[in-house]
Amino acid sequence: MAEKESPGRRPILTRKEQTLLAFVLALLIVGGIVHKLRTEWPKATPSPERKV
Repeated sequence: MAEKESPGRRPILTRKEQTLLAFVLALLIVGGIVHKLRTEWPKATPSPERKV
């Protein structure tokens, strides 16, 4: 006899939770890309250095 799964089984994450998780992950990825670009992108105009 094969065991049948109960049809009313709750998914691990609801649709709302999945959407929220995807949004947070997208923010983290975009934030990481922006940070990388701001720190490693060559500056078009070098900032003037202050001499004391």
